[in-house]
Amino acid sequence: MKNLIHRLRNMRFFRWSKSGPLLAVLFPVVLCIFTELGQMQSLSDLLAFTWNRFSVFVFSCLLIAVVFWAVALVVRRIWISGAVTGAVFMIISAVEYHKYVVTGSHFQFADLYMATGFADVSKFARLKFNPLLFLLILLTALYVGALSLTGFRMKGSFWKRCSAAAVIAGVTVISILVPAFFAPVCQVFGIDNTMTYNSYSEDARFDNNNLITNFTVSINQSVKSAVTEPEEYSEEAIEEILENSIPSEEEAEQALAEQETAVKPNIVFIMSESYADFRRIYGLENGDEIYAAFDQVCAEGTTGTSVVPTFGNGTVRTEFELMFGLPVKSLNNVEIPHKLLKSGVEQDTFASMYKEAGYNTTYIHPFRSNFYDRQDVYSEYGFDRLIFEDDFTVEEEYFRDYISDDTAFRQAEEVMASTEGPDYIHITTMQNHQPYIDDKGEEIDNYFDGIRVSNEALRDFTNRLKESAEPTIIVFTGDHFPFFSPESSFYNEIGINVDNCSKLYEKTWLVWSNYDLDASSLPEETISTFYLPHLVYSMVGLKNPFVDTMLEEMTAEPVYSVAVNPSTESELLDMLTYDRTIGENYSEIDGRKMNFND
Repeated sequence: MKNLIHRLRNMRFFRWSKSGPLLAVLFPVVLCIFTELGQMQSLSDLLAFTWNRFSVFVFSCLLIAVVFWAVALVVRRIWISGAVTGAVFMIISAVEYHKYVVTGSHFQFADLYMATGFADVSKFARLKFNPLLFLLILLTALYVGALSLTGFRMKGSFWKRCSAAAVIAGVTVISILVPAFFAPVCQVFGIDNTMTYNSYSEDARFDNNNLITNFTVSINQSVKSAVTEPEEYSEEAIEEILENSIPSEEEAEQALAEQETAVKPNIVFIMSESYADFRRIYGLENGDEIYAAFDQVCAEGTTGTSVVPTFGNGTVRTEFELMFGLPVKSLNNVEIPHKLLKSGVEQDTFASMYKEAGYNTTYIHPFRSNFYDRQDVYSEYGFDRLIFEDDFTVEEEYFRDYISDDTAFRQAEEVMASTEGPDYIHITTMQNHQPYIDDKGEEIDNYFDGIRVSNEALRDFTNRLKESAEPTIIVFTGDHFPFFSPESSFYNEIGINVDNCSKLYEKTWLVWSNYDLDASSLPEETISTFYLPHLVYSMVGLKNPFVDTMLEEMTAEPVYSVAVNPSTESELLDMLTYDRTIGENYSEIDGRKMNFND
């Protein structure tokens, strides 16, 4: 090996004094081409983009150059900087390619929060070896090897080089992070800096920017959309919001007396993974057969329409709205809401509220406990018990790659049977999580086969509950419409586009009970999903100033979502959401604590 390296270094090109500077100057351009080609998988598409959006391509090259030369100034040896920079951008290329295959969404700055969960994410798709990506990584390594053979190094003392690197990096970081500075940069290079609200508008922006520039835009927008304290936020402001819902001492005593004598039913929230009734958006062949069992349950309960905050992925966003009764929109549509919460304190969730009302509280999720850090985070949500895939006490059955819905429902029954008093249970299912591609059938057919099995499991669950002596309410909804692989043009075929994709955020909700429940308070109009837990809490006779205030706001602002009304603002919803997630919890008033933060 030493002899080979020696012979290569003695080649005329590498003995040429300009070879090092030449390769170093060209490296950012070559790496930009490799990075974009790796995720695009089409040289013709890359050439077309470069021709039509040349200024954006230049910006991407300059960004790589900044990273490359800043690192080179610190480490001195050019090849080391090339290795570091090459590794970073080829990883970004590979992650973008695979993330889009798995979820249909593009790699953004916020996704770095999920870096520790990559092993879990990789389970969601049958990823195949990609020869082009492998070739590009190999070519990048060979280019770095060529830089090493030149022996090119940066000159100057260590402190001078570090100072220069700091200036270069500092100016670049400020230009990207500060919206006032980034706006003119976008104007000069023709960068699309449009704020996006769904995967369709994100696709349009990505097409204008490509990977490197679009990722940079996502950094700027993460800063720009950071949740800040509302201008009028104070204890007095929260008291003013809740004042009409605060009962007098006499009313509070009467409410407590009524609660003590009222029936306390078990309440089971089922958030069904990727569950969607496609009959809502097009004439699905065999739809009535696929959803026959679901229709039978619906005929015995009450149904309506709600708007969820996500499409294709982002389960924890809908989960947040159901657990907290607060809109993700008020947190600037953040990808992972619980990342904003204070750690080490009991959160203001409905689990905490039911627990205070005398309920046993359980969370069931038939998947890994560390995904989305659920084990650590949800242990502060007021649940007495967290049940993940390794904690099931009933026999586990699988549907394709995941524990079946029927198993999750039977686990809920076991919990209700083993506890004294009423239960509040939240189930986040996994059965219908992607991938839907296997060797047994077409992707779309596989998805609907899973939905049919889920519907039958729900019907069987409710039929068993009819035989139970414990009064029980089931609240059922999906977390989001499914994402299908890029090879599928299913949504295009049924006419979904950027102009009408809001349909993909509308879900059917179901409230069912095994006893004579007065469900007349449930609305017929479309509402946001975060109102559902408030409606159920009030419907069973429980009182809370926060709940009463939110239900009053529902009449004025029934849908509060960037997916449907992105420009709508609600000072009340934004204020309460901030208070109960990031703020000082002033909504805990008059000794009626809704969590244990004090």
